Amino acid sequence: MVIKNIVGEQNPYANKKIDKREQIEQLKTQEATKTSGETADRVVLSSEGRLRGAALQSAKDAPDVRRKKVNDLKRQIQDGTYKPDLKRAAANLIRDDLDLLG
Repeated sequence: MVIKNIVGEQNPYANKKIDKREQIEQLKTQEATKTSGETADRVVLSSEGRLRGAALQSAKDAPDVRRKKVNDLKRQIQDGTYKPDLKRAAANLIRDDLDLLG
C-alpha cells in the first residue's frame, strides 16, 4: 500500500539524518524487492530497534544466576530470620537518588 501526501511534507522524521549503515540496508532491501518482484508489505527496524530486540533476547536467554540468592532470602523472610541492614539500604537509596539528579 502506498500513501501519498497531498498537502505537503507531514513526516516528522523527514529532516533527520539517517546514518550510512541504515542507508545501505535500505538500498539493499530495495534492490532485493526489485529483483524478486515482490509487492508485499515489509517491516524495516531502525538500528535502535534491532539493538533493543537483541538486548531483550539476551535477557531472556540469560540464566537466572541469582535464583539461589532469591530462594535463600524468601526462606529467611518466611522463617523470620531476615535482618536487613537498614543503614546500607538507606545509603543505597540516597545514592540512587543522587545519581538520578546529577
